[in-house]
Amino acid sequence: MTALLDLLPLLAFFIASKKFGLLAGAAAVLAATLIVYGIHLVRQKWRLTKQQWVVLVLTILFCGATILLRDDLYLRWKTPIINLSFALALAVSALIGKPLMQPVAKDVLRFSPQGWQRLTYAWAAFFLLLAALHYWFGLYHYDASEQAKNLFIHFKSYGQLILMGIFLAAQAFVLRKHLNIESDTTPANEASEQPSQQQH
Repeated sequence: MTALLDLLPLLAFFIASKKFGLLAGAAAVLAATLIVYGIHLVRQKWRLTKQQWVVLVLTILFCGATILLRDDLYLRWKTPIINLSFALALAVSALIGKPLMQPVAKDVLRFSPQGWQRLTYAWAAFFLLLAALHYWFGLYHYDASEQAKNLFIHFKSYGQLILMGIFLAAQAFVLRKHLNIESDTTPANEASEQPSQQQH
């Protein structure tokens, strides 16, 4: 349910941007995000996760600036900064020995402390890749042409979702031996195996 709700701002952005331009897309993202996070607040007993707060605050700041200043540059900076923030938070957490992926996935996966660090670094690298791609399509390669605008709109709307799907599928395959499944035949030391280097 939460994942489906979080797709609504992207859908709103795609429809509004294609029909009315990027300023309308920014307004649609802002409105949809406020609605979705209002629902999250109610469903989560008036609490938001740190990740949700980051997304909400940066969306209000960058989409608000885009609308008030009528400049889509701020909208195009939003997603690279969000993804870079996630990448830095994950990398720092692994560096200080408190990998953020452990509390998120501990009920699904089992790793040694080094394994959780590697998994967290892999996710940090993935978010860094997303930040770089959003920077490429939204800023470095962006110009006033319709082709550049369409590339930005399409990548922001569903290109990142395709990459996330591929990454999660690859990760599920690579980490299948680390699934936290209760079994009498499971070797006692298997839980301490380090994850594959191919993790994301």
